[in-house]
This record gives sequence, structure tokens and C-alpha cells, in this order.
Amino acid sequence: MNEREKLLNRVRMYDFALVDVIEFLDGHPTNAAALAYYSKMRTAFDQAAAEYEDAFGPLTAREVDTRSGRWTWTDDPWPWEGADN
Repeated sequence: MNEREKLLNRVRMYDFALVDVIEFLDGHPTNAAALAYYSKMRTAFDQAAAEYEDAFGPLTAREVDTRSGRWTWTDDPWPWEGADN
């Protein structure tokens, strides 16, 4: 597994944890432990996503930098291309 795949797997792991805790919080909105876990996973996700994007570019089209006057989203492989091979 190369570094790109490792970073993308970390992003996916934290994203899955966030989806799971969000579903729990929908039914238990005042659960202090779940709120703390959400905060921890959100921070971990944001850090993992930033690390991936710094090394390999944006994870989604929403993060594309257009200051160059050019749409660069299609320049490199998309995050999901080749990561599972």
C-alpha cells in the first residue's frame, strides 16, 4: 500500500466514524459521550483530509483551487481511482 492509499484509508475511516456517530446523535442529541466522540472524529477527519489534500490534491471538487484561472479537478487521478488496487 502506497502513501496515497494509506492517507485515503485514514480519511475513509474517520468519515465512516462520523457518519456512524451522526446517526446515533440524530436519536440521542444530548449524549455527552457521543458529542465528544463526534468532536474527536471531526478533528481527526479534518486533519487527515488536510494531510491528503496537501500531498495529493483535493478530495472533492468543492476544494478545487481556481485561482489559477483553470479548472484543475481533472488533471490528476481522482481520489477513488486506483486507491483500492
